[in-house]
Amino acid sequence: MFRKSTAILLLLAIMSGPAMAQHDESAATPSATTAKAGNNKADDTFPGSLFPRTPVATWSVGVIGGIDNNHHVINVSYATDMKYTDRSGITAGVAASYNPTGWFSLHSGIALVQKNYRMDRDNRYVSFIYTESTNNYLLMPLTAQISLGRAFRVCGIFGGYVGYWYSGHREGMSLSVPSLVTNSTELNAFDNDYVFDSRRDNRFDAGWVFGVALRYALLHKVDLSAELRWYYGVTDMQKSYMSVMNPRYNTTRTIQFGVSYWL
Repeated sequence: MFRKSTAILLLLAIMSGPAMAQHDESAATPSATTAKAGNNKADDTFPGSLFPRTPVATWSVGVIGGIDNNHHVINVSYATDMKYTDRSGITAGVAASYNPTGWFSLHSGIALVQKNYRMDRDNRYVSFIYTESTNNYLLMPLTAQISLGRAFRVCGIFGGYVGYWYSGHREGMSLSVPSLVTNSTELNAFDNDYVFDSRRDNRFDAGWVFGVALRYALLHKVDLSAELRWYYGVTDMQKSYMSVMNPRYNTTRTIQFGVSYWL
């Protein structure tokens, strides 16, 4: 009887083995399928989410170019006939970015930004006098960007910059020296590079950067961008070389386009 019972239990164990193995295999299949699906993300993002989980690549380098418009900020005080107007210029440079996540990235680079303006003497005696100033700055911005989207992204930009005023140009019309003595209206046209005075000119520049951007990821390797930026200068263009001075600042708006390559 004992041998017969033992034989029956042994037979049941042998028959239940394949069934248990089949159950274990079917239980493992969904997780394997899920893992496979998780690794097969065409855009490296969370499916169904507006926020990318991981970037296609961590680093990118590229070039930017565009146009800008500068607003010269100065309190003219009693010289009410001096009118300052905005002037346009160009911007161009190289850029690099670090993308620790798909929705947050850090951007830097070196850019030429022109901070130009015009001054007119607006009165009935010397209304023909004007000066057009072209100021070339090298800026190094450091910004953080928050992105919303996947391949097509809307970004917010905020950060700061430091820069250097490396050259300038002046063009315009003024009264000649003899006319100041004879009270005539003899004109003197000028067109020359700006000569810096170390006692007067502050060539260091710094301020804040804000903006918005549209970005499009092309083929997971190329990033196309269009940005609108505001550079708010907080450093005076002049040193404190007089007891009474009117500070000069620049606020510059840029529209720039770029192309970057993900490493």
